[in-house]
Amino acid sequence: MQGSMGLLLITLMVNCAQATTKPPEITSVNGANVLDGPNTAAYLSTLYNRNFGNCHRSESQPAFLCSGVTLKPTVKDPAERYKVWDPRPVSIANGGVSFSYLRIDTNFNAFENGNHNGYILYPFLEAPAGKTQLFYMCSYPMDARSLLRSPVCGPYHLYPHHSNLCQYHNVTIAEQWVYVWTYPDPNAVTALQQCGFDVSDDRNVLAGPAFRESLRSRNLLAAVSANYAAQVFNERNEIIIQTWTPGQPNTFPILAFFYVAGYPQGLADAQYNQRDFYNSTNPRIVVPIIRLTPAASLNGTAAFTYSTADQVVTP
Repeated sequence: MQGSMGLLLITLMVNCAQATTKPPEITSVNGANVLDGPNTAAYLSTLYNRNFGNCHRSESQPAFLCSGVTLKPTVKDPAERYKVWDPRPVSIANGGVSFSYLRIDTNFNAFENGNHNGYILYPFLEAPAGKTQLFYMCSYPMDARSLLRSPVCGPYHLYPHHSNLCQYHNVTIAEQWVYVWTYPDPNAVTALQQCGFDVSDDRNVLAGPAFRESLRSRNLLAAVSANYAAQVFNERNEIIIQTWTPGQPNTFPILAFFYVAGYPQGLADAQYNQRDFYNSTNPRIVVPIIRLTPAASLNGTAAFTYSTADQVVTP
């Protein structure tokens, strides 16, 4: 009973801890590099609450480089053909990996393919030295069904014009994107018709505004009607990151594994992934498991919690 009360006290302390503006410390324990769990949860809360327009007041540095939570829901491959932190074979073939972006002004309660666990990336500008830089390619305000597009940030074949990157048909602001989404076409599949905002590095000062307009598009769409607001909340956004070289776990910029509160299988899979990542790294790395409680509404607040009871790796 005393042990259970201790675990409960630790969890409550983490929940109530003041958010930190710094990435979690990494300490060496028995030869393993260990990310501080409570500080990771607090740091994620900081990132989530940073509704920045860009980074360092530079339009060439989109907000995802220093704010928000970029996450990848995953499913453990039953044949163990690849690790969850590596690109799937289909992503290696098409050149991009699908993520979502969660922030206090960009809430949702739906996850890719209904998966309730996965991992969270460091924002590039605050990642530890020596981590691989990942390149963001395009941002869709809503689920883009990206596996049906060719190339991955390109058009869907039934809508070769509207579904291409937004700048190719003069959509540069959220109001224009919302107009296309809400245009009364009973035969259109809006998710596949939507365009993506090009946030690639080579766009320079256009990348920051493009990402900002992608986030604004969700908010403007939600403001159209209650039905659209429900659709926005119940559907994730989608950000495509350029496929990286697999098989390099020690340099992969993973900040945390996560599971969605209320899903025991999600926790079990996150525990499997934590142990698998630990055993796959050399020197060993302990990445914490964080419980993600999504916001209850578009205007609500998500929570990030570290609990010692959730962890299965002890160096």
